[in-house]
Amino acid sequence: MFYQILISLAVGILIGLLVFYLLTRRRDKIAPSQEVSSFSDKDAETLLKKQGYQILSKRQRETVITKINGKDHFGFVEADYLVRKGRKSYVVMVHFSEGDADPNEQTTRRRLLEYDNVFSAEGLLVLDVNRGEIHDVSFRFPHEKNIDFFFRLLIALFIIGGVIGIIWMLAMLRLF
Repeated sequence: MFYQILISLAVGILIGLLVFYLLTRRRDKIAPSQEVSSFSDKDAETLLKKQGYQILSKRQRETVITKINGKDHFGFVEADYLVRKGRKSYVVMVHFSEGDADPNEQTTRRRLLEYDNVFSAEGLLVLDVNRGEIHDVSFRFPHEKNIDFFFRLLIALFIIGGVIGIIWMLAMLRLF
């Protein structure tokens, strides 16, 4: 009888410790990330306002339709902030993690290119909360001379030829 009580007590203590461990581990995963996120959001908003940006929206979502093998798949792109300074609007990507915010890093660059295509803003900003810096980002792509280049060249030659033709005609009519 004594051994049964002792075994039951030991099993109860082990089950209690296991439940306690699972509950504390789950709470540690949920609570700190929420506290850090809201605290960092406040820091980001403070930095943006200090630099003169007016926050238009937070966590702005835009729908994206991806066509795969003829079938549409709906998704969304979510920007951290949409802000305005003067007459220009910007999409803001907030960098919370450790290390410098490098807009040229591959995943960051892809995300910024996606923002540039989806949102109708005049500029892109990367906000480094850790360093308190805002980086203005823009993209430029070197293009090869393709049919557009030759079409523009042909139009320019046509205009120049037209002007020369008008001058020649005026000279022939002695109006020039």
